[in-house]
Amino acid sequence: MNNSTRKIKVIGKICRILSSIMAVLMIIGTSMLVLAGIVLIAIPQESIAADVEGSADVTVYGDWVDKMTDKDFEKISEKVEEGSFSLRIRANKVNGIEREGNSVVLHAEGGAMHLSLRKIGFALLCYALIPGALIAVFITLRKLMRALETEESPFSDKVVKKMTGFAISLIPYALLKPTFGKLGTMLMTSGDFDIHFGVDLSTAFAALVIILIIMIFKYGAAIQKESDETL
Repeated sequence: MNNSTRKIKVIGKICRILSSIMAVLMIIGTSMLVLAGIVLIAIPQESIAADVEGSADVTVYGDWVDKMTDKDFEKISEKVEEGSFSLRIRANKVNGIEREGNSVVLHAEGGAMHLSLRKIGFALLCYALIPGALIAVFITLRKLMRALETEESPFSDKVVKKMTGFAISLIPYALLKPTFGKLGTMLMTSGDFDIHFGVDLSTAFAALVIILIIMIFKYGAAIQKESDETL
């Protein structure tokens, strides 16, 4: 066993241990989110509920305020109040505008938002899918590191097989993270239920890089096999 192979085995062992720890942490995190979500959904919804309303006032200064005539300002104010001229401040709709000296004050108020325990529970279940997907990622990574630790050569069919499994395990995470992460946030903040499918580009890119490495390892495994047969 040469020095490079020995280093690969040592690093593989360290990464295997860390992968095991991370897998356990993800299992605990997923279990806690699922349990909390089920409890909140099962609790009688009449016990706790919340109606949230948002509002904001913004004061704007500028030379253009002094140059604006009272007639022009009245036209803008009328359009804002009737809804034909739409403005928003942090997602709150501006429903009033008034002039104070050399400044303009915008009054915004958001619609009422009803949050229930059931919606929060479903949000937690959505969030649980993300660490749930990471469980598979760390388990397949652990198997890959185990193969690197035990195989005589990193260019073996077993290592290539485990590396392929690791690349495949990244796909569910790349899809679930943006989709259900955003859905959970929507349920927690606005109470809306609207699924928008997305892809985590960084994870997808990592999967493509790993697939490229797999091709290189397959080539190395083929050369290793030819060398062993020759000897």
